[in-house]
Amino acid sequence: MRYRWLGKTGLNISEIGFGAWAIGGAWWGPQDDQDSRLALHQALDLGVNFIDTAWVYGDGHSEKLIGSVLRERREKAVIATKVPPKTWNWEGPPGAALEEAFPADWVAQKAEESLRNLGVERLDVLQLHTWLQAWNTQAGPLLAAVEKLKRAGKIRAFGLSLKDKEPAAANDLIRWRQIDTLQVFFNLLYQEPIEELFPVARAYGVGIIARVPMAFGALSGRFRAGTRFGGDDHRARLYVGEGLKTTLKKVDKLKFLSSRDLPLAEAALKWTLAFPEVSTSITGIRNPLQARVNAAAGEGKPLAAPLARKARDLYRKNFGLPVVRVASLDAVPAVFISGARLAPKGKAKAKKARPQPAAKNKKRKKK
Repeated sequence: MRYRWLGKTGLNISEIGFGAWAIGGAWWGPQDDQDSRLALHQALDLGVNFIDTAWVYGDGHSEKLIGSVLRERREKAVIATKVPPKTWNWEGPPGAALEEAFPADWVAQKAEESLRNLGVERLDVLQLHTWLQAWNTQAGPLLAAVEKLKRAGKIRAFGLSLKDKEPAAANDLIRWRQIDTLQVFFNLLYQEPIEELFPVARAYGVGIIARVPMAFGALSGRFRAGTRFGGDDHRARLYVGEGLKTTLKKVDKLKFLSSRDLPLAEAALKWTLAFPEVSTSITGIRNPLQARVNAAAGEGKPLAAPLARKARDLYRKNFGLPVVRVASLDAVPAVFISGARLAPKGKAKAKKARPQPAAKNKKRKKK
């Protein structure tokens, strides 16, 4: 396993991280705790030392599982967790106040709960689970509370988990040197952070945590026209109908990245790591097999630079697929952004985007 520095935090972390949303037991269909425990042990055995979780992943269940497994092992892991907004609204509607979503006492309370769940004395990285650009100028009291937690030894580093389609939302905070890390939606089907975030993050030494590098499994190469998701699996609203058809066409265009010795899933992970701004790429891991497959991307040769550039060029050209003009990108999921463009102002009403939008957030749904 290769390792990289997480910005200027002083934390040296594995290139492949353990995404612990699914083991919380919500929004990904049924999950067995024993599988979760075995998956964590397998990942740690393979050198994965970065685990990303959140209080809302099973209302602390994911954190408790991680803490239980770590107490059985000698080595230490770097744990990043997240504070949910007190409003339980991950979208943060226009005009929403930061004080309502993340009041200082709420952040301190949830940090303490996460410490107890994980069974540790200090959180390596505490993140807020959503963010609005408008909150940058309202962050004074919150940042003071974070600094107090740092001085008390409760947290080591502070970061934000940005909304899927807003990679530049915290760029002002980066320039003001107020955050240590940013978790951002980044994969072959959504490459906006390369231009909107990476240059400023590199200039100020902010560690980038790439999430959803497999596009919720679409880049595994295992999706088919008949693929369906049941139960509470949130992908049932994303990869369906035209959305699924479009995704399959894009993934087919990306198969040049794979070879006999390099499965598409591994290539997709290596592609995110082709950018030095990315400190780690966190993948959802639910069982030992997934742990082995994903950890392999942090070993062996990096993805060849010409292949990485070709994938970038494909994205810029929307994979050779038609571009749809839309009135607003708000209803277009991030994985379909490259295929949508805003209609010019003053023109007739834009055509409806073909990809089906994800359903509105339910209470406590992660973004």
